[in-house]
Amino acid sequence: MVVAKLLSVCVLAPGLAWTAQAGGTLAFRQVAAEAGLNVTHSGGPLQYIAGGAVGDFNNDGWQDIFMLMGPNAPDALFINNGDGTFSDRAAAWGVAAVQRGVGACVGDYNRDGWLDIYVTSHGIDSREPGHHRLYRNNGDGTFSDVAAEAGVQFTSPTLVDGYGAAFGDYDLDGDLDLAVAAWSTGTNVLFRNSGDGSFADVTTTAILADMTRVYGFSPRFVDMDGDRYPELLWVSDFFTSRYLVNNRDGTFRNATREAGVGLESNGMGATVGDFNNDGRFDYYVTSIDVVSGNVLYINQGGHRYTEIGRDAGVSWAGFAWGTFAGDLDHDGLTDLVVTNGVRSGPWMFDATRVYHNDGNLRFTDIAAAVGVTHTGQGRGLANFDYDNDGDQDFVIFSFAEPLELYRNELSGSGTNWLRVFLDTSQRPDLAPNGFGARVSVTAAGQSRHRVIDGGCNYLSQSELSAHFGLGAAEQVEELRVAWPNGKQTVLRELPANQALTVRAKLDGDLDQDGDVDLSDLAVMLSAFLTCAGDPYYDARADITPDGCVNMDDLTSLLLDFGLTR
Repeated sequence: MVVAKLLSVCVLAPGLAWTAQAGGTLAFRQVAAEAGLNVTHSGGPLQYIAGGAVGDFNNDGWQDIFMLMGPNAPDALFINNGDGTFSDRAAAWGVAAVQRGVGACVGDYNRDGWLDIYVTSHGIDSREPGHHRLYRNNGDGTFSDVAAEAGVQFTSPTLVDGYGAAFGDYDLDGDLDLAVAAWSTGTNVLFRNSGDGSFADVTTTAILADMTRVYGFSPRFVDMDGDRYPELLWVSDFFTSRYLVNNRDGTFRNATREAGVGLESNGMGATVGDFNNDGRFDYYVTSIDVVSGNVLYINQGGHRYTEIGRDAGVSWAGFAWGTFAGDLDHDGLTDLVVTNGVRSGPWMFDATRVYHNDGNLRFTDIAAAVGVTHTGQGRGLANFDYDNDGDQDFVIFSFAEPLELYRNELSGSGTNWLRVFLDTSQRPDLAPNGFGARVSVTAAGQSRHRVIDGGCNYLSQSELSAHFGLGAAEQVEELRVAWPNGKQTVLRELPANQALTVRAKLDGDLDQDGDVDLSDLAVMLSAFLTCAGDPYYDARADITPDGCVNMDDLTSLLLDFGLTR
């Protein structure tokens, strides 16, 4: 058997472990109770809901959890105490609403340096629309609901709807726009961020396709062809998923058929990853196993894909919902996790799957072997490193069932890693937290690629970072960030096993006064065409830096000209 060749199993109380040939031992332990997450979703009539999101809401370097509790209990905000435990601060922070909350996404929509939360909500009884919430993070341990003044309280003036939502900067103006999916009413909406704290509904003018017959669940902004402008992957039910190509003029066109995608019968959740390490981002869509099953689209370039879900071994998972992609065992290959279940038919006790990437686009379900024993009503799913130990943990949001937190207890040799956050606060032309940036590392001669996006896994969102498994490599030869404005930041010879923040600098601000203006140009021209050692050489003007002030440096300054930090 393939499994026997690739792994061995040994007992590690109270769970199991999976040992790869590289030497690392992967095991998960369900630790919700000891982490202080003794909470159960309250259920209700909408059995397809149970969502949440993770993010560092107090900027203390530890990831927190926001959980929608359903119509019979107040929502929860678990602030990470930094010692492996969480405390529910929802009431004090102003987010303990009792509502039929459906999904959540996270992003700094007003560029103030604090993560905000958008919630799709059906209100108390689903009778009237207009209950979506935009929780503005006030930066003082409180949130304020500003959905009405921001113009995102409604996605329909007459109908109750709204499932997954996602932030992303589709027009590359440095502000986070917002996509909100609708299932029953066809009121799928694209909001453009106006840059003044408000949003405008641009659905009919920006999306050059009929979205009213789309049974939407999970939108995601991500650049799929490397032109810096993010596409919109709108995963939807009943064969209505849409692959919307960014025309780079503020509009999208429907390229679903020509791309060879949209084959999922019941698109629920989705995730993006480079599953074969070829530098092109692929994506995985969850569905129901009685028709299409889950699908895995391998990017061939030029907005063309090949679907290989069955051949890859990731198709027949059950009644599938949330999913995420990540390198769980740090072997350099991107794995998949899928949660499943519905309260009817043969899917009542569907197991959550952990698909290990065996290489050559083949996967093996190792959930039982690594101690992931969840067989409940999983809906939302989010990965993050809640204990800051360098590996990927995850949380399952289940309908009418307890929250489950799986701690990754990866150990042994060949398990090095790198965790990268992005800071764009100095650059007004880049979206907060590096949304849309591509992050690549090269270690031991092998390159791996990630993208920072706030995509919807299904009613849920994962940590806003780029995590890399490095195997036995103890050093990263090169870390390269390709920013959506066309610039790049390159760092070399970095030690493994660290979390670091890469900052996008306002390169043209040579005199460090916060503006790129004529005084900076004067500094550049005074040093132009000089090299280190020349009397007029000025290191401030050597932006690249390569020891000489040349056209590369002047071009970089001119691209920043007029910008203010």
